[in-house]
Amino acid sequence: MYKVLQRLRSSDSGLSLLEVLVAMMIFAIVSLGVLQSLATVLAITRDNRARVVASNLAAQEVDLARDAGDVFTLFDETYTKTLNGDVFTVTRSTAWVPSSNADATCGSGGGTLQYKRINIEVTWPNMRVGTEPVQFDTLLAPNDRINDPDLGTILVSVIGGSGEGSSGVSVGATPASPSEGAQSLSTSPAPTDDEGCTFILKVAPGNYNVSVSRSGYVTDDGQSSSPSQLTQVVAGTASSVSFNYDEAARFDVSYIAEPAPANVEISRNMDTSFLSSYGVYTESSSSSSLTNSVNLFPWRSGYVGLAGTYIPKPEDSASTADYCASPNPALWPEEVVAGVTYRSPDPAPVAANPGGSVDMVVPMGLVDVSAIAGNRIRVKSTAPVTGSGDPGCTESVTLNFSTLNSSTQYIALPYGTWEIEQRILGVWLPVSLGDILSPIVGATETVPGIVTVDPRVAV
Repeated sequence: MYKVLQRLRSSDSGLSLLEVLVAMMIFAIVSLGVLQSLATVLAITRDNRARVVASNLAAQEVDLARDAGDVFTLFDETYTKTLNGDVFTVTRSTAWVPSSNADATCGSGGGTLQYKRINIEVTWPNMRVGTEPVQFDTLLAPNDRINDPDLGTILVSVIGGSGEGSSGVSVGATPASPSEGAQSLSTSPAPTDDEGCTFILKVAPGNYNVSVSRSGYVTDDGQSSSPSQLTQVVAGTASSVSFNYDEAARFDVSYIAEPAPANVEISRNMDTSFLSSYGVYTESSSSSSLTNSVNLFPWRSGYVGLAGTYIPKPEDSASTADYCASPNPALWPEEVVAGVTYRSPDPAPVAANPGGSVDMVVPMGLVDVSAIAGNRIRVKSTAPVTGSGDPGCTESVTLNFSTLNSSTQYIALPYGTWEIEQRILGVWLPVSLGDILSPIVGATETVPGIVTVDPRVAV
């Protein structure tokens, strides 16, 4: 009897702690698997529902494009639409397809225009990793015939400083000389569209001057307000012409960094160079004012203003083309003298929005000429003094000054090596060592009458 009771007592002792932990772990693993499966099913269901909505939006956009009527009015466009709590982004991309079967923009030719390719892409937030956006494609042909095997097409592209198309620009095309069969257009071309494009259709073969114009606009090349380009039209093909053309930005230039000393004279015929990542534009002047306003193409990367005529050195070391590198402080080498490092300050580009304005400081060196004040002087570029660090100029430059006021103390000069001359009794004579007082600010006189205007400072 005792043994029986002992056996019953042992059977009621319950589960051990280890068994409970094992059971809980098994339950947790099973529960996590079930939850993961439920989450995956919900995500797939939600994604499928969103994909169905996106497909309907894409199909709707295709129908709207087909109902547009004029394929020339269909452009790239992106918009959002909220449905069922999801924000869908609809992107329409368009491109003409010529006879060469390659996408063509208004800036590229090759064959005649045949039809327009329309691509619709729809995306939405929280798309599953690895899934693709919904995309629909269609092709649209113009309602009327736009090509003629005996005629050609001119594709015109106008791009602004931001890299986007400039809309609303007037376009013209006139027979060039020699015309080679070109004829005056019977109708004026349409202004550029939202993408900066316009198409001149059914043009007689020959040579044409294609021009663009809009009030307040300038080009990047020469800053012309009414640029034109020559193009040849061949029967059965499309030629292309591209312009960088945008509303001008005004740069209010101040010569000499503040604070500028009083009684400073500047040359009345000094050029100002504006350096951008796309090249150099040189603005000529006939004024001796210490300020100037210049309208420039609004490159987003901006300009660095340089006093003087900056002509980059040819990349080909064997080239004999003229250059003038001295005005650019970035080309003066770093130099260590008596343990002190001398380096040119790194000029920061200055940018302005189309139609806007911005201040720009163009630094120059100052030479003390108070001893010859009251005389008329001129300054001529000359070969750099050995060891001066001047990158030099092969282009000869002469800067003319008006008769100096008796109170004039300094003349402002671009960076480089200069010979100063004064006019005495109708004869130009070099300025002697004693005529230039010391100290010379921003310049060093290493040879009598020769000064090196050096941009480098101690760092």
